[in-house]
Amino acid sequence: MYYDPIVGVRPCADIFESIGHWRVMAISMTARKALWARSANFCAFPDCNQQLTEDIRDGESGVLHSSGVPIGEEAHIFSGSSGGPRGGEIYPEDKIDSYENLILLCPTHHRIIDKQRGVAYTADTLRKMKSEHEAAWAAKKSASDKRFEEVELRTIALIEKWSVDASLQEWEGVTWRLNSPVPRLKREYVDSLGEQARWLLGRTWPPAYPLTARAFDNYRVVLTDLVGYVQSNMDYPRSRDDVLEFPRPWNWVGFDHAQFETARAKFQSDVDMLSELSLELTKAANFACDAVREELDPLFRFDDGVLIHRLGDGIFSDVSTREEYSPEERLNTRPYCGLKVLKERVRDHGGASR
Repeated sequence: MYYDPIVGVRPCADIFESIGHWRVMAISMTARKALWARSANFCAFPDCNQQLTEDIRDGESGVLHSSGVPIGEEAHIFSGSSGGPRGGEIYPEDKIDSYENLILLCPTHHRIIDKQRGVAYTADTLRKMKSEHEAAWAAKKSASDKRFEEVELRTIALIEKWSVDASLQEWEGVTWRLNSPVPRLKREYVDSLGEQARWLLGRTWPPAYPLTARAFDNYRVVLTDLVGYVQSNMDYPRSRDDVLEFPRPWNWVGFDHAQFETARAKFQSDVDMLSELSLELTKAANFACDAVREELDPLFRFDDGVLIHRLGDGIFSDVSTREEYSPEERLNTRPYCGLKVLKERVRDHGGASR
């Protein structure tokens, strides 16, 4: 991560990092779901027939393992490090964590296959093992089972695209950017938010996931209001055409005290409204994540936890809060209260509510 004086905290350019022989693994939600579904939750080693529990890679999985519950391991056919099993062979780095390079194994057979750097099991052997295992289970599935599996995978792919477009991994930086005492947003960033809202507007969510459909529609409406507010109330400062900010006319026009106070109050109200919208967007994003966990993947962002809302200048104030809808709000067709209510909240509260 690094700090950009215009847009705040931004992720580093590289998704994967290498430190010595170690690399940051990033098996996607789509690849993981495809691997487990097509393997039918069974180890791919011939004649193993060991049904597996999904590996959540945290303390709870250790408890399960110590209790004798077999934990599935998403093993790499080609290793992500040069010193690992079959790691000496040439394989594109951006494909290391892809579905095609993964095989589902029980812990026992994972150890056997990777013993002595995997010399006894070539990549071709493992590919054949995986292909035959998945084909055998596919033959047992009905046409409706296969259709449902395909719909589920495509839905998960949509959600994964959203999680990248919405920068969930950098959410604190996203909200901190919107909560700066003097918000300044790059035009291309605002454009990307608008494009994200338009993309969500055009999505079709399968009837099998009603809560997910409702949550993402709610997120879309909040995001649309945020983008609309920025576009209606922010402007380009002098000599810049790539950055938007709320007008501060007293910087270049001679004001008397009354005019100054009026302009300052308008500026602060604009800042407070953007802060409220960022808070509502955090609630909406957390609601969407909860819906995905409930209807599609209970381990979606399991290790990352909830999205955190951050505000302050990072020097004199820096506050992080957990923002979620109440159980009562979640029962509403659309939990988001709307722009009118937010404006009333800022007016009645005398500023942002956080």
